[in-house]
Amino acid sequence: MLAPDKNTSIKYSVPYIAGLELKEIQRNGIIKYDELKNYIVQTVGKSVGDNFEYSLSFLFLLDKIAYKQELDSFISL
Repeated sequence: MLAPDKNTSIKYSVPYIAGLELKEIQRNGIIKYDELKNYIVQTVGKSVGDNFEYSLSFLFLLDKIAYKQELDSFISL
């Protein structure tokens, strides 16, 4: 869900998590899926849930990241 309501914690929102993901991908250049997920869980918490995948999709649709299937990794565009 992109639009938060009064009960939504901002740190669990898709745009916030997408920003953290993009920053980490740009910092590393290339990062494995599991490493990125571990970083987000450590930063945000275990309650990140499906928003991790939603935020990756959000970045992919905005053409900010690319997925390299053979490496199971993400790169910044």
